[in-house]
Amino acid sequence: MSFAQAILDTVMKVAEQKNAKKINAVHVAVGNLLMLNPEQLKFCFDVITKGTIAENAKLEVEVVKAKIKCTSCGKEFEEYIGICDECGGILSVEGGKEMILKRVEMEV
Repeated sequence: MSFAQAILDTVMKVAEQKNAKKINAVHVAVGNLLMLNPEQLKFCFDVITKGTIAENAKLEVEVVKAKIKCTSCGKEFEEYIGICDECGGILSVEGGKEMILKRVEMEV
């Protein structure tokens, strides 16, 4: 719920700056390491937008994968497992924890 509230707070600030009358859609990118379920995030967003200019706005969620790579041999991984199963090197993680407001569609 707190992530949905953060999205709504940011969207409402943007809408206020643009003197928007209605928000139709919100597009966000979230990192996969945040472990957010897009459907649950959409449900929470729908609940908290009731009675606002964002009511009935469609929330589009793009899940962005983290880049996980061994610092020694360069092998890339889909999941963080701590150490490289190839050479025993340390894995570096880039991204995966971001939440980015990409676009807001509104009527002004």
